[in-house]
Formats: sequence, C-alpha cells, structure tokens
Amino acid sequence: MMPAEDAAALCSQLQEHRIRFWVMGGWGVDALLQRQTRPHKDLDILMLLDDLPRLRQMLAEHGFTLKLVWQESRRLDEGADRWPSAFVVADAQGREIDVHVISIGPDGRIVQHYDDPWPLPDSIAAQGSIAETGVTCVSLETQLAMHTGYALPDGHLRDIALLRAD
Repeated sequence: MMPAEDAAALCSQLQEHRIRFWVMGGWGVDALLQRQTRPHKDLDILMLLDDLPRLRQMLAEHGFTLKLVWQESRRLDEGADRWPSAFVVADAQGREIDVHVISIGPDGRIVQHYDDPWPLPDSIAAQGSIAETGVTCVSLETQLAMHTGYALPDGHLRDIALLRAD
C-alpha cells in the first residue's frame, strides 16, 4: 500500500530532482479533494518526456526497479536506451509509482506517448495536496475523462462520485 506520507515523500523527491509531474489516479482524486478518501496501492503520475533521464536517475538512486510495462506502452528513444512510455516501478519497501510519459505539443495539447492527444487544454493545470504537501495534479475534468470508456471497479466509481459531489 501507499500511505499518504509515502506518496507525499515521493512527490517531494520528484520535485527535488526537477521532474515535472502531475498526480492522477486515486491519489490524484484525493489530492484534488485535499484529503485521503481510501487506501491506495501506488502513486500514479504523468511526467514530461524531457525529464525521463532525471526520473531514471532518481529511480536508481532510491532503489526502484521496473515491475511492469503497460500493454499500451510504446518504446521511447533515450540515447542508446529505449524506455517504455507507460510503466510501473517498485522499491524494496513495496512502494509503486505508475508512470505515464507525456509531451506538450506546440498548440498546448497533451501528447500521450501511449494514446491519442487530450483535447482538454487545462488537463494538467490543477493543484492539490497529499498529507499537506502541495502537488500538481490533473484537473477534475481530466480525472472524469480518464475514468470513462471502460468498466470501472468499485473504488473508481466511488472516486468519480466524490469528485462530482465536491
């Protein structure tokens, strides 16, 4: 599981390494609501492609290893390496970060390196908090859009209801 203090600490580490990221998923919902509403298994983030070398350095420094490459992932060139665009890493303590790599197009649209661009211009303009630590996160509208088009588990249905009620 990912306690609030661990999620906040990981966000602080990402900030210290100058990695531009936005919290999404369960912690993204709770960041927007500024309170923890349920337990979370991981920290889901969007992050900029340009910051991937710094992320890889941070992951190595803190003992994170690649656990899963999502099926929709594409391989990204980074020098001689090829790195996935959607993946999960974990450390020895069992903390997991679910990473999805994006770019920002010249028109301001979010370019996902695993799906179609997002038409929402303010997709990554929200602010929230986790354990009283300020974090950047995807917008409420984006959270709602990300939770459509598939059968949602009960926890996600509850997240959507909380966002709509807030």
